[in-house]
Amino acid sequence: MSKILALGAALALCAGAYADIETYLDCFYQPEVTPGDDNIVPDFNDGTYYTIDLRVIVCNDDDWTSAEATARIDGAKFFDHPLNDETPPWIMGQRLYPALEFDSFYCSTEADLYNNPPYTDPRFAEEHHEAQYRHAVWFDVPPNGGEGAFLIARYTIKALPEDLPVTFHVQGRNTTFDGGGTPYPFQFTCVIPEPGSLALLGLGLTVIRRR
Repeated sequence: MSKILALGAALALCAGAYADIETYLDCFYQPEVTPGDDNIVPDFNDGTYYTIDLRVIVCNDDDWTSAEATARIDGAKFFDHPLNDETPPWIMGQRLYPALEFDSFYCSTEADLYNNPPYTDPRFAEEHHEAQYRHAVWFDVPPNGGEGAFLIARYTIKALPEDLPVTFHVQGRNTTFDGGGTPYPFQFTCVIPEPGSLALLGLGLTVIRRR
């Protein structure tokens, strides 16, 4: 399923079922940095990096408030840029170190997916990361962007040819302001590389709240 089709399916679900939030995964794409090389990560354009984005679509005048996600990979390692932590990278720093854009991080929903970053730093209740494992609980106090399509987490993987195929798993839940803490769970798995897996939409795994 293409990225566009997955996004369209999520929008259709959100509109057709009167859901407050839908979660989808853009899995996977190979990023390239511009301009040229990041001298901290000089091999970034060598085709061994894969980026997976966890995204939400918020509907019905609601607002995202929190997320919990546990992610793991089999056969490779998560990429963490040496100059950043688990928060969105500093936009000015990307001019000198363009690979920062594809660091692994979590963010709030104040910056719309279709506008330019910077993405907004969230607040963390929990955060733990290892080479092949990530777990976080992050949140923000509304207003957080309201309706729209938003990036909430980015996972970049460093996988050498001998590491492939790599399996990525993520599961968790989102909450919204109108939902009053009701969890909207999600669960996704994708394999890198796998034809047709540029984007995956969780099938029947996002709870839909009807009004």
